[in-house]
Amino acid sequence: MTITKRNGADRLPAERLALTVAEAAVLSSLGQTSVYKAIREGRLRVRKFGTRTIITRADLTSFLDNLPCGQKGSDA
Repeated sequence: MTITKRNGADRLPAERLALTVAEAAVLSSLGQTSVYKAIREGRLRVRKFGTRTIITRADLTSFLDNLPCGQKGSDA
């Protein structure tokens, strides 16, 4: 029997606690430009580790939960 050691590089974004901006954009169905805009406006919290910008799943969820609700009957 062979035991395969799993490292973080092969983990799916759904399993990770922190995401890159690109991963957060994919998971939220938003574009990267929209994610960066939310970060710039202070609406989406990010963490820095060296030069890396990461977004925790909790912060992404909170950001999405606080977006305004769509209105019924809107043409937009």
